Amino acid sequence: MEVIISGLNSYLGRRAMSNLHKEDFQVHGIVRDVDLFRARSTEELTGTLNKVDLLRKGKEFDEFKLHTNADLAIYITHVPDLGEMVNLNLEVITLSNFIELARRNGCNRIIYIARLMDKPFIHTIRSVLDSCGIAYTIVLKNLAIGKGSVLDRYMRQVLNSKYLPYDSALAKLKFSPISALDLLRWIYNVDWNKNFINEVIEIGGPNTLTVQEMFRLYRKNLFPNSPVKSIKLPHSIMSIFYKKFYHINSEDLVEFKRLMKREYPIDNSHWKQIILFSFTPLDQVISGG
Repeated sequence: MEVIISGLNSYLGRRAMSNLHKEDFQVHGIVRDVDLFRARSTEELTGTLNKVDLLRKGKEFDEFKLHTNADLAIYITHVPDLGEMVNLNLEVITLSNFIELARRNGCNRIIYIARLMDKPFIHTIRSVLDSCGIAYTIVLKNLAIGKGSVLDRYMRQVLNSKYLPYDSALAKLKFSPISALDLLRWIYNVDWNKNFINEVIEIGGPNTLTVQEMFRLYRKNLFPNSPVKSIKLPHSIMSIFYKKFYHINSEDLVEFKRLMKREYPIDNSHWKQIILFSFTPLDQVISGG
């Protein structure tokens, strides 16, 4: 199977270029700056990288051609938040151009992968896909976790400190984080020619837990002797406290809070009626992948 994939600058996209390629699943990634992508990669790349600008098009876009027809095209959300009009307009342009690129390469099946936080705006994306007449599946996923994810970096930085400041709203928020490697394995195992055609489906991990419980799992598996102590703070001063005393990258903090704002537990029963799939235990995800 020949697969074209875009959205490589996302966490899931970066991991896809190192973990989705198989003997029978040939991955062809497209990215605006190949050298920059390689420089930022922390895993060995297994898929093929191609320089293509989906926003401005240009020569590389016009000349992109696989040796054989593509069977599947995967588009991972390019913008940080579909809720902002400028971002949504950019997404519509790049997605439309991606569909054009896929069709030029004989592909009429696309998977659009977004986050739960994008759900209120997904009708716009669906309208684009419907108007193009291409067979599609929109996948809304819980927070993807694993080595190098936003949650992983956040937890490790906090656990290396003496105190954990928190507010109740964030600590008690429930979600179903999914291993990025599990999600890629799930994509590989679905028969996309038969299943979920023109549907919107949601997928989450095997366990529902709070942010506070996730912190405890990290502590148990990675820092069992960490002296960190919890301190309850008003929400209004949380960001100031983190930036000043914990030196957490401000972009990481903003992205983490934005992602968590609209997370909720996912019921996987719909797609589990169609395919068999087993998840990696969270302890193993935290420890290794």
